[in-house]
Amino acid sequence: MKQLVAILSVFLIVFTSCQDDELISFDAKGTVMDYAGTGDCGFIIELDNGNKVQPLYYPDDFTFSQGQRVLITYTELNNVYISCDQGVPCEVTYAEELSCSPYVDLFFDNYDSLASDPVHLHEAYMDGDCLYFKLSYSGGCQDHTIDLARMHPTTASSSTVPAFEIRHNANGDLCEAWFTREFRFDLSDLKAEGKTEFVLTAKLIGDEVYNKIFQLD
Repeated sequence: MKQLVAILSVFLIVFTSCQDDELISFDAKGTVMDYAGTGDCGFIIELDNGNKVQPLYYPDDFTFSQGQRVLITYTELNNVYISCDQGVPCEVTYAEELSCSPYVDLFFDNYDSLASDPVHLHEAYMDGDCLYFKLSYSGGCQDHTIDLARMHPTTASSSTVPAFEIRHNANGDLCEAWFTREFRFDLSDLKAEGKTEFVLTAKLIGDEVYNKIFQLD
C-alpha cells in the first residue's frame, strides 16, 4: 500500500508540473512598433488591450513592419529572459496582416514639417496594396522616425501623378551603429482615386537622390 501511495504521489507531482508548464495560446489584435535602437529591442507588438509582447519566434513567411496592424495567436515564454524590457517574450504561431501603415499628407505650407535625413535604400516594391521598402541608417543614441509622405502640389488635376517621399528624422543622432528596418505603407486609396502610377523619392547617403516611378496593378 505504501508503495502504491508513493507511486500515486509521484504521478500527481509530475501531472501537476506538466499542467504548470502547459502553454496557453492567446488571440489578439495590435500594432507593430519597431524599437530598433532602443536597448536590445526589435519589433514589439502593442496589443489593443494595452499589453506589449515581443515576437521572438514567428512564421517564416511573415514580415513585421512599423505601424502594421496585425492579428496574432501567441504563447507567452515566461521562462525566457532577454535584455529588452519592452513587453513579454512570446512565440507567434499565427500572424495575419490587417493593414499596413498609413502615409502622411504634406501640402505646400508644411512640406518642411518632417525632416529629410539621408538613408540607404536597399529595395522598394509594391506588395498588393502596400508599398514595401527596406532601408538602413546610422545612429544608436537618439530615436529615429521614418514616414512616407504624400507631397500634394499647390494645384492638382486628375492627371497629376502622386508623389511620395521617404522622410527620415535622425533627431541629430551622430552615433555610428548601423540599423536596418523594413516598412509597409498602405496605398490602396490611390486605386480608389483612379491612379495607375506614382513617384517615390528619397534622400540617400552621399547626397544622392532616389527617384522611381511605380505602376499600380
